[in-house]
Amino acid sequence: MKYFLNKLCSVLALVALVAVQPACVWWWHQPEVPKALRK
Repeated sequence: MKYFLNKLCSVLALVALVAVQPACVWWWHQPEVPKALRK
C-alpha cells in the first residue's frame, strides 16, 4: 500500500508540475495582472 501511495504522489506531483508551467507562462503574459498586483 505504501508503494502505491508513493507512486500516486509521484504521478500527482508530475501532473501538477506539467499543469502549472503553462499556467505560469500564460499568467506572466497577461499585462493587466502584474499592474493590478502592484497597486
